[in-house]
Amino acid sequence: MRAPSALVLVPTRELANQVHEELSKLSRFTGHTCVPIYGGVGIGPQADKLRRGVDIVVVTPGRAKDLMNRNDLDLSKISVVVLDEADRMLDMGFAKDLNYILSKVSKKRQTLLFSATMSPEIKQLALRQMSGPQEILVSRDEPVLDLTKQYYIVAEREAKRDTLCTILDASRPKAIVFCHTKRRVDQLTKKLLAYDYTAGAIHGDIAQNKRERVIRSFKDGSIKVLVATDVAARGLDIDAVDCVVNFDAPDEPDTYVHRIGRTGRAGKEGIAVSIFLPEERQMIREIEHRTGKPIDLLDIKVVPRPEPDIRRVSTVQNGPSRGASGPRPRYEKSGGGGDRARMPRSLPGARMDGGRPRSKAQ
Repeated sequence: MRAPSALVLVPTRELANQVHEELSKLSRFTGHTCVPIYGGVGIGPQADKLRRGVDIVVVTPGRAKDLMNRNDLDLSKISVVVLDEADRMLDMGFAKDLNYILSKVSKKRQTLLFSATMSPEIKQLALRQMSGPQEILVSRDEPVLDLTKQYYIVAEREAKRDTLCTILDASRPKAIVFCHTKRRVDQLTKKLLAYDYTAGAIHGDIAQNKRERVIRSFKDGSIKVLVATDVAARGLDIDAVDCVVNFDAPDEPDTYVHRIGRTGRAGKEGIAVSIFLPEERQMIREIEHRTGKPIDLLDIKVVPRPEPDIRRVSTVQNGPSRGASGPRPRYEKSGGGGDRARMPRSLPGARMDGGRPRSKAQ
């Protein structure tokens, strides 16, 4: 058995597949072999691939530890370790697994750590696992923001669902909707299905094959709304996303930038709409300071609708399906203030501001 010489640790299955795809392109003419390894699928076939010999292993921490405990992952020859999206791995609770895995690798290795943020926990990890590390700061300019029109709505907690539906009804965009928790993702997706939207959910508790089916359906257009957690959406490579909706406000400006980076790609305009609670207004100012770009207040008249009957909706984890709660209320345009943006008729590329001056967060 040829033991691997490089180990790439990633937080999610989707990112493992994406990194594997890129490494396969780079190693096309070098003869190096690479395999993606992650949980949620059978461990036996993965162990078989490792036994046949491989040069580079791209793996999630939990599955790496499982394979090590079975003596199926030999780290004795590892000379290069990459920690990709280390901040997310720590957020997901992989700190102990990372320390365990790295303790089994030679101290003479080269270690590269990539992180969108440099929290005290990340710095501690770097100091513990790296010898005299050099810090390289990459420019924070995100060209994607130049093609993304950014808007916000302030809504009470009980009005957030109807606000989201009004946004989706305005032009029926291909949209990714972000929520904080797995439970919120499931609950919101069921309600969208009950309202007869074509929606699907992805988060860490959904089986890998079902997540892949939902993502395929979103890519081919049979699902129009993808509801996701931040962690599950990491590593997704999906073009032609018309709109990103922050159903739950991001915890920090960097998370906001990562979220809205899902739209405005490949030279096409995109739209990002964030729903903030009244007590979250400060985050609007923090995001504007972080991006250096304004976020316009969107003027919409939210259409109330009855509570959906989610009993008639199949489980979210079965992938896309349609509810049966009758027709959705139509979107009605507000006649509101002169300094507010109006809801678009089409996405992307619709002019939402009507030439009006922008309204700053209060």
